[in-house]
Amino acid sequence: MKAFDDPTELVAAIDAAKAHILQRVIFWRKQWEEFDPPADIKWNWNCVPFTKASTQRVPDKQHGLYTLTLCPKVAEHPKNHFVLYVGKAEKTSLRQRFQHYFYEMKKVKRPSICDALNRYSGYLEFCFTTVENQRDIGPGEDALLKALLPPYNDEFPASVDQVIRGLR
Repeated sequence: MKAFDDPTELVAAIDAAKAHILQRVIFWRKQWEEFDPPADIKWNWNCVPFTKASTQRVPDKQHGLYTLTLCPKVAEHPKNHFVLYVGKAEKTSLRQRFQHYFYEMKKVKRPSICDALNRYSGYLEFCFTTVENQRDIGPGEDALLKALLPPYNDEFPASVDQVIRGLR
């Protein structure tokens, strides 16, 4: 049995699906294999739903690295997640950075971030790891960016930046 008998319904469904295609998703095995973060970072990730109710679960006095992660919640599959964005809380606490994204949902300061936060609302997690030594935060972020190449980041370390820009 076919899902569509009416061609106009099929065209409408295809158009609806096209609205959800991410143009830059890169699975670059070489970058994964060359992942080289600062040795002192302990990757103790914690994830909270990206909701205001989760605010108290994000550290208020600590700095570190974080990701905005898409979690489709299909069949409770434990590995069905995708990192959309990598960031750092270097000058602010992780909680302040978390809270700032609720402001970014309402203001179009960074269009791609505003789009992701609103498009995937209800399906995002804020995953974070604290970093003891603040001088490791920048290099740690660079290492994650080079390895994961998240589609909603606009800036990358020089070693991959030209390649990313060449894909646009």
